[in-house]
Amino acid sequence: MNKKRRIWRGLALLNPKNLAREVHIYGYHFSWKAHSAWILGALIGSCMLGLLLQLEAIYVVIIVAAVSLVLPILVLDMYKRMYEQKRFGDVVAYMEQMLYSFRKTGKVTGALKETRELFPEGQMRKCIDAAICHMELGKPKTAQGVLVEGLELVEEHYGCAKLTMVHELLRTTEAYGGEAEASILMILEDIEAWKKRKYQLQAEKKKFHVDNLISIVVAVILCAVALYVLEAMRQMFGTGDTTSIFSISVIQVSSTVFIMLLLRILVKSTKELTEDWLNESDVHTAGYVMHSYDLVVNYENGGNRRENIWLIAVLILITIISFIWKKAVLAGIAVMLLGGVLVYHKMAYRLAKKDVTEAMYLALPQWLIELMLLLQHNNVQVALAKSVDGAPPVLRNELNLLRERISQSPGELQTYTGFCQKFDLPEVSGCMKMLHAFSENGTGDLSVQMNQLLARVRQMQESADAIRDGKIAFQMKLIFSYPVLAAIIKLLIDLTVGMVLMLQVLGNIGGA
Repeated sequence: MNKKRRIWRGLALLNPKNLAREVHIYGYHFSWKAHSAWILGALIGSCMLGLLLQLEAIYVVIIVAAVSLVLPILVLDMYKRMYEQKRFGDVVAYMEQMLYSFRKTGKVTGALKETRELFPEGQMRKCIDAAICHMELGKPKTAQGVLVEGLELVEEHYGCAKLTMVHELLRTTEAYGGEAEASILMILEDIEAWKKRKYQLQAEKKKFHVDNLISIVVAVILCAVALYVLEAMRQMFGTGDTTSIFSISVIQVSSTVFIMLLLRILVKSTKELTEDWLNESDVHTAGYVMHSYDLVVNYENGGNRRENIWLIAVLILITIISFIWKKAVLAGIAVMLLGGVLVYHKMAYRLAKKDVTEAMYLALPQWLIELMLLLQHNNVQVALAKSVDGAPPVLRNELNLLRERISQSPGELQTYTGFCQKFDLPEVSGCMKMLHAFSENGTGDLSVQMNQLLARVRQMQESADAIRDGKIAFQMKLIFSYPVLAAIIKLLIDLTVGMVLMLQVLGNIGGA
């Protein structure tokens, strides 16, 4: 949603009917009584802030207007947070029950019917009913068939990669048969670890949100106390001047802007709690990661360095000419620019490689789990080919290169260990060696081999989760410093004004 649409949507929420309608979309009811209580509380809070900082009526009106704009967003975010938590719980319960039921029935439709009884009326039950109805009707709309189309009716409402993975396991097992016990247990363990990690992350975010609220309150109190101390000092050394420090225009404006900044910080902190639980937040955008990946590959192939030869040559030429003409300043500038060009690309390369390595580390565990599921019914080459389309973008080029190497030298160990070799991913080498063994020796005792591979994947998953959750938690924790920074700026303004007043008072005393 672009910025203009967000603004219009925020203004539309000022209408209580629109706000109630948006809350209803999340499955909750927001009454007029509750709306009135929120408005009354916001007005009282705004007026108390105005009285505390002794703001003039115009500035109180500005704050009231700002609070009125922010209030519907905060209310909606509160319901959205509850909605996301319920949605996450529904998907986890659905996946677990589907896997347990499928172990008994061996049929997707039978598992869906058992799972449906777990849910009362709501979005999940509607999706399951629609899937069952489509499957039993038996009229496919595409070449995929009713089974895939029915499961997609559930997937499209939740957009969860793990849900798609569970459906793929159930579909392929029903279509091709075979023993799925090991795969089901593997997915159940993965879901349990994912669920535990998500709840732990949300608990941390809630804790940081409370810290942010405390930071905002402390910032207001600190700045208010500073103003009252300055006012007391002015009165102590006053010379009959009745002008209060609170009434000075700079103080009035800075206090208003300060409150507006704190409101913005409050909204930002609340927004961090409303993120989609079902999708893993990427540390960097896909576009940035792919741009960084191209930069690393091109740099190692000499592409980026060749592109800048002409610029380096021009700067060297300018430096030489400047020395000949004895233009020391121009020569110094040219030398600095030359050094900057030479250092910049090396630094950009290192940063890009670090970010791509991190993105790959986050993407690899889930892809490896999906590959392990494909290996239940396919050989290594076919499983790799099928995994490409569903793989994260940062891995697709490396996967295509791996497939090319396999087509040229299928039996060579280096064919597999060359996967992501440009990046520092030591765990990948062990996984690729196992894939090479699968390819050369067959799957043999599949459960033993899968357990060995799964142990490596779990270790990588734990490290990847620590990286991702650490960065998400850090972003939330960083908000704690924003009110402190705003308070420091506000205090600097207030103390500067107070110092000027004190100098005037001392000057008047000295003149008297």
